[in-house]
Amino acid sequence: MRQLITGVAGFLAVAVVCGADTTVSPVRKWAWGENIGWLNWRDANGGLQGVRHSRSFLSGFIWGENVGWINVGNGAPSGGTYANINNTNFGVNVNPDTGECSGFAWGENIGWINFSTVSSLGAQGARYDAFSGRFSGFAWGENVGWINLNDAGQFVCTFAADLNADGIVSTPDLVPFLGAFGDLVTPGDRGDFNGDGLVSTPDLVIFLGQFGRQCS
Repeated sequence: MRQLITGVAGFLAVAVVCGADTTVSPVRKWAWGENIGWLNWRDANGGLQGVRHSRSFLSGFIWGENVGWINVGNGAPSGGTYANINNTNFGVNVNPDTGECSGFAWGENIGWINFSTVSSLGAQGARYDAFSGRFSGFAWGENVGWINLNDAGQFVCTFAADLNADGIVSTPDLVPFLGAFGDLVTPGDRGDFNGDGLVSTPDLVIFLGQFGRQCS
């Protein structure tokens, strides 16, 4: 991954996260770094650039009081997932079938954070549970050690269909969803839960499948 480092600083300076507001719960938004403290997945730029979960990838920024910004992806992966080949296409992927996370996030002051830990950690590898909306397991930063995505007291919870980011998929989320229905969008953008670039009936099926779920 060393080749990715070249030019990342410049990339971050102009990075614009595609999509809309964060989908992370206003309460369940914390991960714990053993050497860097708490990491806030929600509140970057008042939530406008907090982490957003689309069906197969993440986008936006995590904030660490002790380490600064951590970029989980620009929200525009080619083909629905980040290639993680160079500094223009890195990011964190989420397998929608298995929940397994993969790929890299970039911390401006701490370097790369590896989410591809299932192969080495097994059940303790970084994962996302679509039913509960919770992340679990551990990510690894060469310069900062383990990051616990599911601390005993705090964890990160997000539902793609939680369009108003209040921690529950409910009737108010229908307003922005129906407002986007029928639109061609950037894959994974607001309301495009299946990442095909169109807000349509398959997205409604996903929405209804998450309706009533909440972070707790």
